[in-house]
Amino acid sequence: MKKVILMGLILFLFLGISFSQSVKEILIYDGESENTNLSALGYWVAPEGCKVEEVEGVAYSGKKCLKINFVWNSWWAGMGINFAKWNFNAKDKILDLSNYKALEFYIRAEKAGDYNLLVTIVEAPAQKDGKEFYSEKYTITGGVPTQWTKISVPLKSFVTVDKKRIWGMSIEVTGVPEGNTTLYVDEVKFVKD
Repeated sequence: MKKVILMGLILFLFLGISFSQSVKEILIYDGESENTNLSALGYWVAPEGCKVEEVEGVAYSGKKCLKINFVWNSWWAGMGINFAKWNFNAKDKILDLSNYKALEFYIRAEKAGDYNLLVTIVEAPAQKDGKEFYSEKYTITGGVPTQWTKISVPLKSFVTVDKKRIWGMSIEVTGVPEGNTTLYVDEVKFVKD
């Protein structure tokens, strides 16, 4: 009987350690599985003429990454992803990030450009058919490097949204009246450390 109890305790501790390690990060996109590829997410891109797709051969890791083509003539273009595909009933896709430290992703540009990169997170509506709320924009000036670069945005930067109800994020470009750029994005995740 003591062996059974001891084995049960060991199993419980092992499962507890495994679970705690798996929640150190929440992987949103890496393009490598049906749960973490572009079709698992809702997404938008604007203005008209911009495009987002999943491509192979240029990823930071694995085989696939996001390719975002931005074309703008009125100071702004943007792309957003919604973890729940805007399904208010997908409660497991509305994330409690209150204990997480940063939004991390890898990004690179096809060519150098002098624009600003803006990053936001999006709070889910409080009720079905309610309004979602965008955080203030975290700004990175001077464009995006042409080699893969890790971006780490401290979640404490986003003070105007409830971090217990996050269901999306956006990446935008601005700072010049018109332009075009192609950006590649990979390994989008929220991390505790």
